[in-house]
Amino acid sequence: MTSATVHRHRTAMVRHTLSQPMSLAVRHGLIRPGVTVFDYGCGQGDDLRALAVAGVEATGWDPHFAPGISLQDAEIVNLGFVLNVIEDPAERVVALKAAWELARRVLLVSVLIVGAAPVDGLRRFGDGYLTARGTFQKYFEQSEFKVVLSQTAGVDPIALAPGIFALFRSPEDEQDFLLERRRGRRTSTSKYRTDLRAKVLSAKPDLPDRIANAIDAIAKFALQRGRLPHPDEVPSDVHDLLAAERVSFARAQDVSQGTRIDERLFERAAADRREDLLVHQALNLLNRSRSASRLSPSMVRDIRHHFGSQQQFAEQTLEYLHALADPQRTAAAMRRAADNGLGAIDEDGRLVIDSGRVVDLEGVLRCYVGCAVHLSGDIDHEHIVRLDPLRRRTTLFSLTAKRQPFPETSTSIMIDLKRQDVIIRDDPRLLVRKADVFGMAPLSRQRSAEADRRKSGGYDEDRVLVRM
Repeated sequence: MTSATVHRHRTAMVRHTLSQPMSLAVRHGLIRPGVTVFDYGCGQGDDLRALAVAGVEATGWDPHFAPGISLQDAEIVNLGFVLNVIEDPAERVVALKAAWELARRVLLVSVLIVGAAPVDGLRRFGDGYLTARGTFQKYFEQSEFKVVLSQTAGVDPIALAPGIFALFRSPEDEQDFLLERRRGRRTSTSKYRTDLRAKVLSAKPDLPDRIANAIDAIAKFALQRGRLPHPDEVPSDVHDLLAAERVSFARAQDVSQGTRIDERLFERAAADRREDLLVHQALNLLNRSRSASRLSPSMVRDIRHHFGSQQQFAEQTLEYLHALADPQRTAAAMRRAADNGLGAIDEDGRLVIDSGRVVDLEGVLRCYVGCAVHLSGDIDHEHIVRLDPLRRRTTLFSLTAKRQPFPETSTSIMIDLKRQDVIIRDDPRLLVRKADVFGMAPLSRQRSAEADRRKSGGYDEDRVLVRM
């Protein structure tokens, strides 16, 4: 290796919102008030300040900006864009092992991957590049980095986004996370900003009902799971309130059913939970998840309530998988999605859909998308998704301005299920049939179609994302 001075600390960015790894952890509920966080290589500490504003107990260490802070274990440890700025491969392994040892529940690890930034004009240095600012950058292949994590930690890493993975200490925690992610529910990160003042929560006023907070918690659980909760599935303050008011948990459930739980919504929640569990287990089998047999008590209760037994659940999952292998079923599901206003079928029979509407797809298509997410990580809200089951590919197109009549794409992420690989490309295109892709209201749909017709003669066919 040619000698050179590498200034690692110059890669530390100043930001007022959470970094992408921390933001993903918040959106998925991994980081929340009450959970401890340690940032291994915290840079200038902007993530820590943003977490503190939202009431999260977080601390961090950095060899340049915070060398006096001692390393300490935490439920969530973040190793964010650290390994890619270390020029010594052996030192990367040392840092990864040290961070993993500190993580009691989850380790978040992120690096830059090939295609994330141009390397034209950069000088080769070791297995990476030297930048004009004297910093080092190593760009990993997604599949390559996944192997490194698996071999070092001894667990299967879960992709959250290209170059961003979560490693779970407990298989039960991993299964709970995967199920909730596949349900498509996300937490807002709006209160995690360093330019917001920390808010002091005022005490809630007394409610007419003495146990209102308890029955609200029970109803919330029931309308998410399609079943009433077990006593250990509600927060401890619920039991404290019931004990103070001398009300049994069974009585609180009865009151909740009579006053807070709409029967129609309860039945819909049960049907949704059954579908979520089938999709989740089908993806576990397709992706050969090593934690699939280690279920949390709460998930076991879900299965027994909605399927009768784990044996019946396993049998129905296999039936579900057999149906997934039918290409006609997949094609029919895509046509139904387009007919229901969820997306558009392009000239090659592929479904093009806004990322925010993927959670509304039928289970067969959610399974297909889930296999892609297993390789690439989460689909960003600015992405347009193109499903191509015949070629076993899913492609994500990043839009620059959704509000424009003809939004343009800048890059694409192609997930090849045959090769088990993720490829990022510069891919400028023009999105037409916006109304179909985004499921617009009838009037907006008519205006968009008229705009498409007026511009139809000026298309560069090679740059069109969804042709007429």
